[in-house]
Amino acid sequence: MRRILPLACTSLLLSSTFLTPAFAQEANEQPSVSLDAITVYATRTPQSSFEVPASTSSIDTEAPGNALAGDTSDLLKYTPGVEVANGPRRNGQTVSIRGFDNDAIITLMDGRRQNFEAAHDGRFYIDPSLLKRVEVVRGASSAVYGGGGIGGVLAFDTKDAADMLAPGDDFGVYSAMGYRSGNEEYAPVVSAFGRTGAFDVIGIASYRNAGNIRQGGGSELQTDDELLSGLFKVGYNFNDFNNLKFIYQGLRNDGSEPNNGGGAVTTSNPIVQKKVTDNQFGLKYEFENPANDWLKPKLHVYYNNTDVRETDISGSNTGRVQVREIETIGFNADNQTILNVNENQKHTLSYGFEIYHDEQTGSTTNGGTRPGVPNADATNYGVYVQNEFDWRTDYGRFLIIPAARFDSYRSSDDAGNSQDESQVSPKFSVSYMPNDNFMVYGSYAQAFRAPNLTELYSSGQHFPAVPPMFPANFFTPNPNLKPETVTTYEIGAGFDFAGIPGPHDRAYMKGSWFLSYGDDFITQNVDIFGGTTTMTNVPEARLSGFEIEALYQINPVTAKLGLSYVEAEDETTGAYLDNNVPMTLVADLSYDATSIESIFGVRGRFATENDKNSTGVATSGYSVFDLYYRWMPSMKPLDTLTVDFGVSNIFDKEYTTAYSGLYEEGRSVNVRVAYQW
Repeated sequence: MRRILPLACTSLLLSSTFLTPAFAQEANEQPSVSLDAITVYATRTPQSSFEVPASTSSIDTEAPGNALAGDTSDLLKYTPGVEVANGPRRNGQTVSIRGFDNDAIITLMDGRRQNFEAAHDGRFYIDPSLLKRVEVVRGASSAVYGGGGIGGVLAFDTKDAADMLAPGDDFGVYSAMGYRSGNEEYAPVVSAFGRTGAFDVIGIASYRNAGNIRQGGGSELQTDDELLSGLFKVGYNFNDFNNLKFIYQGLRNDGSEPNNGGGAVTTSNPIVQKKVTDNQFGLKYEFENPANDWLKPKLHVYYNNTDVRETDISGSNTGRVQVREIETIGFNADNQTILNVNENQKHTLSYGFEIYHDEQTGSTTNGGTRPGVPNADATNYGVYVQNEFDWRTDYGRFLIIPAARFDSYRSSDDAGNSQDESQVSPKFSVSYMPNDNFMVYGSYAQAFRAPNLTELYSSGQHFPAVPPMFPANFFTPNPNLKPETVTTYEIGAGFDFAGIPGPHDRAYMKGSWFLSYGDDFITQNVDIFGGTTTMTNVPEARLSGFEIEALYQINPVTAKLGLSYVEAEDETTGAYLDNNVPMTLVADLSYDATSIESIFGVRGRFATENDKNSTGVATSGYSVFDLYYRWMPSMKPLDTLTVDFGVSNIFDKEYTTAYSGLYEEGRSVNVRVAYQW
């Protein structure tokens, strides 16, 4: 679907994706079972992830194992229903949810839309050291987020001063040093943060220097990264209720790798000097007065600029510089109104307006406009309304959530092509809890994705001729490309028991089954012998699948399991699509050794072979194991020291994940030492 995704195998796990034990406590305390994770993005209001009628995950970036992450894949590879595509090179990584690719997922960075689009590069650029959490909302989300929310929402939240300051402190400094043997990466981080009066401020600087990636089995993947990233936030509280915050996030990555980071080095995919520059600015205003149920406005204006500059350093085009740049200017205005009918009935009305404008430019030093990167722009605006009806009866609690959004978008390119469309996206979901331990839910949603600028207006040469086999291939614009539309049905259930068998023990499970019917999926049609590459619509498709995640904790041991599967078919022909996800099991087993102030853990990921794809050729299944360890001493002055150690892919497995033709990183010894003053 879309650029139809290559072979699938959605990963599922667990580590710090839900109900993560409270690892941040001092090691000499008796550990306790954590409260349910809170989802912020599923309904735009804070809700218990167990109670909400949706499938969500929240990843704590500082949890054991996650703290060693060097890129997006390391953070998300154990998250239910999520797969990181295009292999281990960080510049090319994109994310899929439930088999839908990154174009069908809304990606947010502190609420800013990430609209950078490229066939061979990632959609967003972020260093994990800047993040405090990542939230994944699986399933159609266009009713509250607009176009692109077919597969779900991927939301990154960066750190604030309040996240770093110890109780009673007004200033602090944090430093860390990390190392990965898999790519010989050194990664120092330094941060300073504080508050005084009405102001709070945080600054983080992170540096990574990495070489070739050692793949499973011992081969090497040519790449080279020197990455500098930073975050700066300053907040001002006018009084107890009004808050203004300025955010800057920046990244610069100088590296050497193929033009297509998701592919092997060939004559048609040569090594280039690739420079990625990403600068993002945001200004947020929020009013929150607990005594005022009518006004809780949030205003957000932002600007993103992402520039990828590739210089050919070998081959017939040596010295050529190709550039892709996208600028996004956006504004959101949201409000909530709470209506308490009585002690058993409560309505939370959420409504708002959004507008954003994207402008893309492509250039090359030996031909003007870069082939496949049209000079074009698009403007999108939308309005939405949602009602969260919390109804408590003698028979249990109901959470009923109807929502709808109207979106309009228009785009044009320098050649005079244009498109102007609008769409309405409704959604209705409901959960029922007969008591605090059980829940069931169901939802119906329609979602859409407007074709992006590259899909609509690409022109120029795609690849050169190979005489006498086939002629040169050229992009053909298709301004008549229709938006993708998907209707999704979802049902789910769960249980949650605390204090069984002991006071600190817990048993939890939540699962869902979904069925998505799609019209006019966008896919790339390459006519090798005709010499054209055109984006076209696939009339009808169907995706169905399930996710189950479970936790069982008998203190001090915690076990987590997850299972996922997706099947995708062309409804017209009955042929399998490449969005299929083979059965994937993930597991995490950890032991909290309080007496030695340590946590030990092992994680595993197991995928069956994938024989349901468009090629008919099965891809191999795999089993991969990781180890992790954390030491948190309580003796002063070491009580703010954290030592993380891990070995990923401990058996040096040679394997490929879904949507990747490259072998993943092999055995890697990873370490991080962090200290806060």
